[in-house]
Amino acid sequence: MSTPAPMPAGWYDDPFTDHLQRYWAGDTWTKETRPKPGATVEPPPAYPAAPQPPAAAATGAPVRDWLIPSILTIIFCAWPLGIPALIFAVKANASKKRGDMAAAADQASKARLFVILSVVIGIVVWIYLGFIIATTEVPTDQGTITPFGT
Repeated sequence: MSTPAPMPAGWYDDPFTDHLQRYWAGDTWTKETRPKPGATVEPPPAYPAAPQPPAAAATGAPVRDWLIPSILTIIFCAWPLGIPALIFAVKANASKKRGDMAAAADQASKARLFVILSVVIGIVVWIYLGFIIATTEVPTDQGTITPFGT
């Protein structure tokens, strides 16, 4: 049996791709490639167009983000409910800047709910504290205070 003659060096169809030729150095493939003669290179697939943000809410009214009221409820009212109000208000503001008015309206309605709850609970707590302070008797005669009870 005789061994087949080695392939001479030259350009051959690339064994790894369909549209290129690769240079055979006589004993190994090189990194050099070129387009295959007569082969048409298909353009890369076009990327889909980015979705356009909706122009405005269906009613056409601007979306209120409730940022300032939520900050005020943290300071003056029930802060445990003011924190979620602030988080939803920030999300509504970010959605509005992105142009996603549906998400902005949803987040704003949640922020509004927590602002209202915080204000109502804050008012109830302030009224309760005022009632407690107003009805608590403060003794007028404190007596003499001596250190260490002596």
